[in-house]
Amino acid sequence: METKIVIFLAFTAVTLVFNSVIIWFAYKSFSSITTKMTETIREMESSDSTRVWLKALETASSQAVILTDATKTQLNNFEPVLARAQSKYGFRLAQLDVQMEKSLATLQKQTEKMQKALQGPAQRFSTIGATLSGVQEVIRYLSGMQTVDDASSTPKK
Repeated sequence: METKIVIFLAFTAVTLVFNSVIIWFAYKSFSSITTKMTETIREMESSDSTRVWLKALETASSQAVILTDATKTQLNNFEPVLARAQSKYGFRLAQLDVQMEKSLATLQKQTEKMQKALQGPAQRFSTIGATLSGVQEVIRYLSGMQTVDDASSTPKK
């Protein structure tokens, strides 16, 4: 039992030392980053070129705000024109859509009529052909060319 406690305490001590080392490295890295940032900010405060650069950025930012406001105003003034164009062309497009639907319906009806006109005679011819084939088989059977045992829908060669 004592060895288990000693092993547990040893692992606990190693874990504590490892965590302490990690925390110490994190502290050192954060302190060096903070020092570098402080030095950079002090250089920016004391440098004339940085001040000129910041002034130029401030001027560009204010011009961008003015330009954005002007664009927003122009778009707001242009909105009624867009609404009118949308209503005008939207109505015309709806009219064209209705005309196309009517044309397509007429075309479909004409196609169906043509199809019926072509299918009718073809169906009649196939019905007449089947009837004639049946009559021919009956005549062959009655004439004695075939017997009941070898009667089929396909003629013998």
